[in-house]
Amino acid sequence: MFLKRKISVLATIALVSSSLLVGCSSTGGSSSSGGGEATSEEVLANKNARNAIAMAIDKQALCDVILNNGSIASDTFTPSNLAFDNGKDYAEYTKDKGVTYDEEKAKEAWAKAKEEVGFDTVTLELLTFDHDSGKRTGEFIQAELSDALEGLNVEVKNLPFKQKLAEETAGNFDLAYSGWAADYPDPLTFLQTMQTGNQFSKQVGYKSDEFNKLVDEATKAETTTEAYEKYAQAEELMLSDGFLAPIQQKGRTYLEKPYVSGIINYSWGADYDYRYADVDKPEKVLNIDISSDIPTMDPSKATDVSSFTVMNNTMEGLTRIDKDGKVEPGVAESWEVSEDGLTWTFKLRKDSKWSNGDPVTAKDFEYSWKRTLNPDTASEYGYIMNDIAGAAEAADKGSENVGVKAVDDYTLEVKLNRKVSYFPELVSFQVFFPQNQKFVEAQGDKYGTTADTQIYNGPFTLTNWKVEDQYTMEKNPNYWNKDIIKLDTINTKVVKETSASVNLYEDGQIDRCLLDSDFVDKYKDSKEVHNYGQASTFFLQVNGGRGASK
Repeated sequence: MFLKRKISVLATIALVSSSLLVGCSSTGGSSSSGGGEATSEEVLANKNARNAIAMAIDKQALCDVILNNGSIASDTFTPSNLAFDNGKDYAEYTKDKGVTYDEEKAKEAWAKAKEEVGFDTVTLELLTFDHDSGKRTGEFIQAELSDALEGLNVEVKNLPFKQKLAEETAGNFDLAYSGWAADYPDPLTFLQTMQTGNQFSKQVGYKSDEFNKLVDEATKAETTTEAYEKYAQAEELMLSDGFLAPIQQKGRTYLEKPYVSGIINYSWGADYDYRYADVDKPEKVLNIDISSDIPTMDPSKATDVSSFTVMNNTMEGLTRIDKDGKVEPGVAESWEVSEDGLTWTFKLRKDSKWSNGDPVTAKDFEYSWKRTLNPDTASEYGYIMNDIAGAAEAADKGSENVGVKAVDDYTLEVKLNRKVSYFPELVSFQVFFPQNQKFVEAQGDKYGTTADTQIYNGPFTLTNWKVEDQYTMEKNPNYWNKDIIKLDTINTKVVKETSASVNLYEDGQIDRCLLDSDFVDKYKDSKEVHNYGQASTFFLQVNGGRGASK
């Protein structure tokens, strides 16, 4: 049961509008000025301080009161229902190895940090999203931390999605409320992000040779059981260092009009697939909304699910994922693997075309993957290709020895440095999509920044894109499987407040909308309400890498 104090805090957040104070101090907190005040760098470099922050947030209360959308409290980074060993969920391996909410232990760790660092007060800036749910969650975390940890002042900074990603990438934050969705069905899709030099490790300054070693050993394991045991050891070690604090596994509750059918809700990878979507209306137009605009349409530079979802519907890789989460042919109509599991050969269909009429060839894949691995591209996601021979060394040695080769126009050969049983699923992910070299080079720095500076080979094309306002996808007449596409147009409007989204839905202006805690109970008995879970985790990034670790 909640203490009266906590009930009061939750009630305030649940009922009051989410107008948060935006921190005006520079990222990094206030400067040491004597009198017991410390900088954020000094405090977050301390392990006890980081662990205090991780243990001070009542995750179950957040899920029950603030979110109320099917999200579940999570103590671990890798979510449940993602990866299985002969039917055993990887989550069983990490059970009791995560970071549990414990306010008393948080206070104890905070007191130790104060003694070790020598401070009484500190100001930390919390970076979060500027949409309704992000604001409310930011306010909740602010209240939890400030209330539990004496002398801590938390200032919340709400930013548009694209700007927030840029700040995180640059490491310009103290705390950041972030999310990560699985790209393929294996724990590595989460844990690899915290290996030295990869996405989140760079952002928070996490460096652990032991963690790196355990993850590497897991990738070389002979059995799935051995691999999962190593991954679980690595995850426990990483979480104990406090640079990343899991909060919840994402759930979604949404309204959908009765005349809408066939939208695939993915549990990993992109959010949605509209290939089989339909509306039982004369005009085959689907109207939807989204809380965050598309940051980029460049497959080498995208890192977010908003971009990946639009790419998934306007472009296509070697394979695709069907409604049951199974792999199926995409641009590749067939593939085979060598006896040792290290060489994959993909046979491409000859009727896959770009929206400018050019054929999609094996060279488009070779160019795309090597472009992603080229350090000049500054891809945040290049590490996802590290199982390809020579990929991990490409930054230093160039792409000449990377194991991807266009044998001819319609045959792509890929050589791996280890067996990857889920490789067909992996190459369905958007970072592995093809890119037309001639078009990319003609666009230069503008590539993927507008609807007209990208070309498409998928079910739809992006025909209109007004930043932070709306975008439109239309049926692609050049798509090889165009006969299965029922929709002519998908209109997507950027709406950051759930109340505004619900109003649009009730007025018939959109056909589907997500719900938050204010509206779940209102519609709980409606036949138009639906739920689904995702293999994605939301967490705090704790930037402890800017000071000398203690």
